[in-house]
Amino acid sequence: MLPFRLLAALLLAATPAFALQRPAAEAPAPALELRGGLWFDGERFSPGSWYSIDGRLTASRPERIDAVLDLTGRFILPSLIEAHNHDAQSGRFGAISNAKNMHAGIFHSIQLCSRPSAREDYGGFFGQPGMMTVRYAEACLSAADGHPLGIALASSRQFGIEMEPAEARRFYDPVDTLADLDRLWPELLERRPRLIKIILINSERRAQELADPSTFGFRGIDPALVVPIVERAHRAGIRVVAHADTAADFAIAVRAGADIIAHLPGYRIAPGMNAANYRLSDAIVAEAARRGTIVITTAGVARHDMARRPENAATLQALQRENLRLLRDAGVTLALGSDDVMGTVVDELVYLDGLGIFPRGELLRRATADTARAMFPEAAIGRFAEGAEANLLAFDGDPTVDIEILRRPVLRVQRGMVLGR
Repeated sequence: MLPFRLLAALLLAATPAFALQRPAAEAPAPALELRGGLWFDGERFSPGSWYSIDGRLTASRPERIDAVLDLTGRFILPSLIEAHNHDAQSGRFGAISNAKNMHAGIFHSIQLCSRPSAREDYGGFFGQPGMMTVRYAEACLSAADGHPLGIALASSRQFGIEMEPAEARRFYDPVDTLADLDRLWPELLERRPRLIKIILINSERRAQELADPSTFGFRGIDPALVVPIVERAHRAGIRVVAHADTAADFAIAVRAGADIIAHLPGYRIAPGMNAANYRLSDAIVAEAARRGTIVITTAGVARHDMARRPENAATLQALQRENLRLLRDAGVTLALGSDDVMGTVVDELVYLDGLGIFPRGELLRRATADTARAMFPEAAIGRFAEGAEANLLAFDGDPTVDIEILRRPVLRVQRGMVLGR
């Protein structure tokens, strides 16, 4: 879960305080020769050269070249993909977040709790030149007394705003019964979503938490509704992302057929829980592999829990290493996402590198090609290939030697347009 103050900035900014300036009409991308450089091939950096024609890569020299980019001595990586964030879900925050992500070389982002009505004034600006391409989970299904209600209420008070629960619920889709789902479903289909999200939290303690007033606003959906939601979504061709806190949540989502798990369990230890509640079993990991379930890492958000409770740090990181090794060894697809509205997926990359599970070449592949295929399966992004989008980042050093170099791209090219530093 996001820290109170951060999510409040997103929720309370749903009505833009300014009008985003409409980008100028897209000019034709120049015909570029991308000369020299060491290009990432999914494992390592190797010498190569490409051309960019109409914003697409080709190995064939065109008849006309408008400009030559000499990349000699530089390390070239595809642009990065953010698999889980909430930093482009409001007009007030979106412009800041766009600049932050584009500077970091993150050209594509998945925003995992949004409704179309909340972004009518700004949503069309993304995808333009110099701006991220953003895909939203067009519905966010949770209990009427569930997350993110509690965060919205508590954080609004921190900003001196008294928000009623009914007002806070307009930021997500409350569903407590099948009758609620029946009422919501026609409207949800009118949104034409590619993704919807369901919230599972501490499912194994649902009975206790319903009786505990302190958990009001921080609960998840009734687990009995997960299968009906997934079945309806799949009949409509919609992928389902499941927020999962605990290993029990993870198992419910996998067995129900959720396509994507939004969190690696073990990013926090909730009150009344211990490490065993977050440890994945061999059996459920094997089932996730068999079903083709995608797991988004979001491991770095553990920093928030470790800052509040330093005594949990060693336990959390041990859990994360254990769960990541299980998933990796089983061949489960891992997509990199940060769930960090003030940071980026680069922070997630650096955090994962610190856990020591993945060789750096593999980590870079997971952040580019693997995450691209998982989250934007129809798009030719995240790799250097004939016809792929000409999206690239150039660095003055080798990220497989110094992962922190990822914070300092010296050149960015988006669909064949040079963005500079």
